Amino acid sequence: MNIRVLMASLLALAIAAPAAKALSIVNSEKTDVTVKVLPTGGKEADVAIKAGATADVDCKKGCELMLGKVKTKLDAKATTIAVKDGKFVL
Repeated sequence: MNIRVLMASLLALAIAAPAAKALSIVNSEKTDVTVKVLPTGGKEADVAIKAGATADVDCKKGCELMLGKVKTKLDAKATTIAVKDGKFVL
């Protein structure tokens, strides 16, 4: 196969593929946490994150996160948020 055709095809595919809008939640705590994720227009989910680990969640249209009684709303532009001292930190 001609290398130019292959490279042009890969480039066209990369341009056409929509970018995924994942939100990374970093658990900076020394214990495991469970974050309730309420995506705009989607299903709510409980996401368990081990101490020191990171979880990626779908936040394409924005979402609300809950950690116990602590809540925070994020728009679709947010890419990373951390859990530290029982709170969300951007």
